[in-house]
Amino acid sequence: MINVIKIAHISTGLETGGAEVQLTRLLEKFDKNKFEMIVISLDKETYLADKIRNEFNIPVHSLQLKQNPLNIRKAYTILKEFNPDIIHGTMYEGGVVGTVFNKFLPNKPPVIWTVHEGLEHYRQEIFRKQVQLRIWGLISNLPDCMMYVSHLNCEQHLNWGFKNKKALVMTNGVDTDVFKPNPAARTNIRKSLSIPEDAFVIGITARFHPVKNHAGFLRAAAILNKAHPDVHFIMAGTDIDENNTELMEIVNANNLNKQVHMLGNREDIPDIVNAYDVAALTSIGEAFPLTLGEAMATAVPCVATNVGDNKFIIKDTGRVVPVSDDQALANAWQELVEMDKDKFKHLGEAALQRALDNFTLKKQVQEHESLYESLHNHNIEKRSGFRHAEPSA
Repeated sequence: MINVIKIAHISTGLETGGAEVQLTRLLEKFDKNKFEMIVISLDKETYLADKIRNEFNIPVHSLQLKQNPLNIRKAYTILKEFNPDIIHGTMYEGGVVGTVFNKFLPNKPPVIWTVHEGLEHYRQEIFRKQVQLRIWGLISNLPDCMMYVSHLNCEQHLNWGFKNKKALVMTNGVDTDVFKPNPAARTNIRKSLSIPEDAFVIGITARFHPVKNHAGFLRAAAILNKAHPDVHFIMAGTDIDENNTELMEIVNANNLNKQVHMLGNREDIPDIVNAYDVAALTSIGEAFPLTLGEAMATAVPCVATNVGDNKFIIKDTGRVVPVSDDQALANAWQELVEMDKDKFKHLGEAALQRALDNFTLKKQVQEHESLYESLHNHNIEKRSGFRHAEPSA
């Protein structure tokens, strides 16, 4: 009989950001015969909370701490009742809450923090957030494992006082059963947007946030449009639609209305990515962006800014450009637009192979499950040793 390991996942929230989406994908794939799981979200009810609860049959508790900080007491009540073998915190607050409560639980469960944040521009954050990060650094030696999603964000946290003796870099993985080349999807999406089948399309998949730098994407689009007016641009993500006045001002000012397609939040992202010829990432800060791996697994070359682990992810399968350099971004796009078709096809094939070799969700799931089992077994041995030692003390 298999001894089921009980995992309590504590997330800062369950919005549709990269960390939350990846947590959802992992929860779907974990072996339910080996692991029993619950999720505690410190924030409000969301679409992802419903998805986890209804589609994966995993209990989700949304505490809404922003509305009522005293609800933190519910986190302890839930954890005590569930009595987890492992606590896995996603993002800073999730890890901190798990660390605070683990010593009061019967199994004294090992705690994992998963840190997604890149810190390139963190010194520009408000003073309170910088102090908060310093405090978290001071207690970062308490978890049993500090898990980072990129090599760079692991290094960056050292400068903020994080104790990385227990650090582990575990990169994000793509579900290659979902993100894969699909010519029919490419045709259907283009047809639905009235984009010619033979048009060159550059796409970006990202929620609206200053760090994602959608304005830079559109400024570079305006530059490229002068040399290649037939290129189309697809933008998909939360709040990326015609109601976004900031982005529409740039579109209108550069007469890009016929070339730019703003799709908002969509459920058919794998199909949409298939409609791209090139995937762009224009962020001014990242750790390990999922959208690059998703595009590469779809055989779509990427052009990305030099943040996080982007150079490591893309290598020679695409292009990496300086941050906030609209001209460099447009130049890289133009190079790919004008590239020999066979050479361009080879670039996409190389991107696909790199994703399959290095960045699959299957690999990430296996690494997580192995870590859970190792920490759980070590904790059993440790607790057993304490019990044996007690009579002779």
